[in-house]
Amino acid sequence: MKFERINKFFNPESLAIIGASRKSWGASNSILNSLIHKKYPGDIYLINARAEKDEKLHGRELYQNIKDCPEVVDLVFIIVPGKYVKSVIQDCIDFGIKNVVIISAGFSESLLYNKEKVKEGRQIVKLARKNDLRFIGPNCNGIINVLGSFYGLFGPRVKIKPGDCSYVSRGGTAIGNILIESALCGFSANKLVNLGDQSDLKVQDFIKYYDGDPTTKVIGVYTEGISDAQSMLEILKDVKKPVIFYKSGRTKAGKRAALSHVGAIAGDDTERIYKGFINQTQIIPVDSIDEMVDVAMALSLAPLPSGNKIGVFTYGGSLGVMMSDAAEKHGLKVAKLNKKQLDALNKMLPEYWSHNNPVDVTDGNNVYQPRNLIKVMKIIIDSFDALFITAPVFENDEIFDINKDEQNFRKMYQELVKMNIKKYRKIIDETNKPIFILGDKGEFSKIFINNNIPVYDSFNSIARSFEALYKYSKILSNKHKKE
Repeated sequence: MKFERINKFFNPESLAIIGASRKSWGASNSILNSLIHKKYPGDIYLINARAEKDEKLHGRELYQNIKDCPEVVDLVFIIVPGKYVKSVIQDCIDFGIKNVVIISAGFSESLLYNKEKVKEGRQIVKLARKNDLRFIGPNCNGIINVLGSFYGLFGPRVKIKPGDCSYVSRGGTAIGNILIESALCGFSANKLVNLGDQSDLKVQDFIKYYDGDPTTKVIGVYTEGISDAQSMLEILKDVKKPVIFYKSGRTKAGKRAALSHVGAIAGDDTERIYKGFINQTQIIPVDSIDEMVDVAMALSLAPLPSGNKIGVFTYGGSLGVMMSDAAEKHGLKVAKLNKKQLDALNKMLPEYWSHNNPVDVTDGNNVYQPRNLIKVMKIIIDSFDALFITAPVFENDEIFDINKDEQNFRKMYQELVKMNIKKYRKIIDETNKPIFILGDKGEFSKIFINNNIPVYDSFNSIARSFEALYKYSKILSNKHKKE
């Protein structure tokens, strides 16, 4: 599949919605409202077979058939009952349409209860391929290009920043969850597509596309089954960018659910194939959507580490202990401070500091002077591969009960945080080493993320994200040695 062809799905200059509904709810209005709200820059044409003469919807003319449109659009969304999809596809072919997103369901996911519908789905694939029409779906939720203000998704409309992480998913709600997880922590996204039954275009088509997309740095994959394992393996072996891979349907219950959800066969063979992918390629396996977003943020924002030795800064002993446990659990080393570091820190910190790594300053009053803070962190990171800061940035308005008298202090603290962020950024740029921070999903944490410093809301999230970052760095290093 050529890059330019898939690129039209993400960057259509014009589009049509077949099955545009007069009802205020439903898939067609969800997609139309999102396109309008997100200021999609292209032309939108609405088609409803029952449209009356001169009827309008959302101020746009309503056409009875795609062939009545004044132009051959770049992309068509089909949102009609399943029994009409084949005839609508034929209309699209007759009019010269080449790219379609089939939201309509009732095909290969019907395997357990109606095999005739499965056959009809295969006929649609045959018809499309015979006439050089390519499609996403059926039984999908749509497609998004955040950078291009193109939000063609039947699902939650999320306030999301444009970024460099792109995702392909078999499940529609999984795309919604990725968007929500990313937005909650102030992170970003680039392109997202839900393939549903993936009767035509497959997960591997989009992995290959993202690998060639200059605006994508990190690729995320969610799938329940694996089709055409050999082509998937070949693409995963060739891909130059990090691929975070979440394969669900790995338990007995999950396998049954996958079959009825998108017609995905997630049996023992699929599990064996997935383990083969992990062993033979550079994919980064994860076990949840939140882990996928956490790892994506690390790969997007942080420099790759050269090792797994961690320095920990904290002002509470228990925070350091919990961080150390999480780090070692994920194969990281919380190494001892060397003599040079100990001597330097002894000159700067009160005598009751921990004299160890984690560096627990206990009473942070002095160290929180910006100049001292940065000096301490520079000393810690000097002999390690990364720095974990567990002096938590907890400032979520929905959680903390701040009275009016405390608002001035809050503003002062926010300014201090902003000032320190610039200095943290300077340490990262000078050392080319990652800094990860413990925090909530409040506004202060988002300030760090906006400055390309990852913030996580648990010790485990910090450790597993850095573990993935380190393992990917190791894979690249070994690959370069072989070359």
